[in-house]
Amino acid sequence: MRDTYLDTSKAVLIFLVVLGHFLERMVGWADPIAHTVLGTIYFVHMPAFIFISGMLFKDKNWMKNILFFISLYIPFQILFPAFDAIWTGTFQINWNLFERPYWILWYLLGMMVWTALTHFLIKTKFAVWIALILALAVGLSPWNNYQYSIGRIFVFLPFFVIGAVYGKAIIHKIQTVRYAEWFGLLILFGIVSFVYLSQINQFWLYGSLSYQQLKVDVLDGTLLRLGYMTISSLGIVAIFAVIKLFRSRFIQLGTNTLPVYLLHGFVVILISKYWKLDSHIFIEIIVCIGLSVTTCWILQQRFFDSLLRKMSLWLMKPVERLGLK
Repeated sequence: MRDTYLDTSKAVLIFLVVLGHFLERMVGWADPIAHTVLGTIYFVHMPAFIFISGMLFKDKNWMKNILFFISLYIPFQILFPAFDAIWTGTFQINWNLFERPYWILWYLLGMMVWTALTHFLIKTKFAVWIALILALAVGLSPWNNYQYSIGRIFVFLPFFVIGAVYGKAIIHKIQTVRYAEWFGLLILFGIVSFVYLSQINQFWLYGSLSYQQLKVDVLDGTLLRLGYMTISSLGIVAIFAVIKLFRSRFIQLGTNTLPVYLLHGFVVILISKYWKLDSHIFIEIIVCIGLSVTTCWILQQRFFDSLLRKMSLWLMKPVERLGLK
């Protein structure tokens, strides 16, 4: 039996993912109001989504799950540049397919690494602490942290590990605390206020850059990253508390987040190529909300989920014949 609360949570979060990408491509971060909306979304949506992914981690199927994400990553890492070629006229691709994941595909690469690392980390008593140390230490990297998405993968690793180890207990506690949803709204209001007043550099929220690239010293960088991760952690608690107000709606969207995540990128690219918003900021935000609702409603249809899973099974068959299951 499916967990309707979890499905509702996934639905809200995938909507925020789509909305964030429409806003980023069509509005941008320059306007203070847009910056506040985007900053609040980015503080919460991917950490919470990765937290849920950790909750759904199954250790006995860890290798099969990695193969599943590889079977999706490789074709889409080719399809997105092919889609770009419609406008550029040139098909440009790095055939080291894992070196620079295309835009949204970093999450699939992350799922491979998080699954593999968590398989080993949960066998220790210090899984969360090790993940946190890795998240802070990656900021010391002298390399370009965009390569292989190592920055994002390690910065967001603690959220996956916490979800795998403590996720169910945390969600249960949130569901049982009285008035949790109202405390959640207060926390979200605090995050909105902080983003508006600070106009935080969005690259901190991406998790992609080293402290040197962010132009801070090691101590300041470590403390800032730890602080921002704490805010994201509070945001996760808040968003799951507030979701109690939705009373198990949007179940279909929550059960079909994979096709929405993988396919919405094509929709965002297509619309942003041909539609340039130039209006009052609130109208632009409303337009992006409308586009996000429509995109989620279309891509949540079971046809798209079935199509992706059939493609994945077809690609995994040769590997399974080798006995890697």
